Amino acid sequence: MDLLTTLLAFAVTLGILITIHELGHFWIAKKCGVKVLSFSIGFGKPIYTFRFKNDPDQTAWHVSSLPLGGYVRMLDERDPKCLPIKEEDKLRTFNSKNVWQRFVIVAAGPIFNLLLAVVLFSSVFMIGVTDLQPVIAEPLVGTPAAEAGLQEGDRIVAIDGRKIDSFSGLRLALIERAGEQVTLTTESENGGQTEKQLDLAKLDLDKADKQDPLNDIGVTVKSSNPVVRQVIEGSPAEKAGIKVGEYVLSVAGIPTKSLSSMIEDIRKHPDEDIQLTLQNPEGEERSLTLHTLSENAANGAKIGKIGVAFGVNLPTVKISYNPLQSLWEGTVKTWDSTVFSLKMIGKMLIGEVSVKNLSGPVTIADYAGQTARLGLEPFLSFLALVSLSLGILNLLPIPMLDGGHLMYYLVEMVRGKPVSESFQLLAQKVGIAALCGLTLLALFNDITRLLV
Repeated sequence: MDLLTTLLAFAVTLGILITIHELGHFWIAKKCGVKVLSFSIGFGKPIYTFRFKNDPDQTAWHVSSLPLGGYVRMLDERDPKCLPIKEEDKLRTFNSKNVWQRFVIVAAGPIFNLLLAVVLFSSVFMIGVTDLQPVIAEPLVGTPAAEAGLQEGDRIVAIDGRKIDSFSGLRLALIERAGEQVTLTTESENGGQTEKQLDLAKLDLDKADKQDPLNDIGVTVKSSNPVVRQVIEGSPAEKAGIKVGEYVLSVAGIPTKSLSSMIEDIRKHPDEDIQLTLQNPEGEERSLTLHTLSENAANGAKIGKIGVAFGVNLPTVKISYNPLQSLWEGTVKTWDSTVFSLKMIGKMLIGEVSVKNLSGPVTIADYAGQTARLGLEPFLSFLALVSLSLGILNLLPIPMLDGGHLMYYLVEMVRGKPVSESFQLLAQKVGIAALCGLTLLALFNDITRLLV
């Protein structure tokens, strides 16, 4: 079932993004008076074709066998398959249009992807986003956050004057400024605000696919004390009277700082009496003593267990806006994500960020399935990010991509004449090689993530 969900989510993702991209080319081409011969979702042999009866051009709409792309085929005198061209259609060819019209037609595809990202992000903000509050846990000693004077319970309300509403917004803002020093505006639990300087030199973006890179600088979300989720029948915890919903304040006299440290404190006492201090949801505290079980760990050492499944409660916030505000927030989110993506591409080119961060279709399919199972809002957010990435990728000045053609047209605008066909042919070969290399690298990264 999970595999079916993943495949369906991947197909929906590709179908929507490709359709919107090609509709951009199609719509603007029609507005510029270009005759469109066919519109295809996918490459290769068409498996389904239809035409609108009231369409004077009788454009063929295809669903083709290879679903990893699409195309809009326009009437063009340089295409042997379009010859001969009827006299009444000679002014409707793509090549007959001026350079500005050709530029707009080619740019429309990726621009439509960016506009789709705005629409999707806006929809998410209008539906409402549940996110973690930007309230941090106690930073580990020696981390940049501790050196900056950040304390447990501090809420980050702004970074360099930019308002922060959620922990994901905090994460993105810090990652964007990796290697720099930023000014945090923090609000303590008593409501007072102060400004603190945080050095992001140790923020390692190469860890982003394995763990949260913010851990390196000591910025983690504040959680509740560990809470009892389940008590195993017949366990020492049940015999001692531990109840589901109670919080653990201390173990063997050691105050609880985190779930992992608390579990480690219990494991240090195999087959021993230990004291736990608990607090119920109403705030009442009590202490009790129980005798732990002794089990063998994977390394052969003895560890203590009490028969409880623990969890934590994380502080969340619901962010939603009216339609007009949602449109503005969606536009800002698209702009910020675009700038961040371009910065990351630039850092990859100069070696500041590893190319391991590059993802391919396998990772996209996996994330599509995961977000689809989580619900509408995560899937729409994922779809927006992939649409944005597709738009940015196609605007890069690489021959074979839309951005490569746009580069030719910019040169033509400056020179007053088109780039020679021989140069375009050579650049096309380079572009194919570059795209093949990027595709193989992305697939290699995908496979590595699956195996590691």
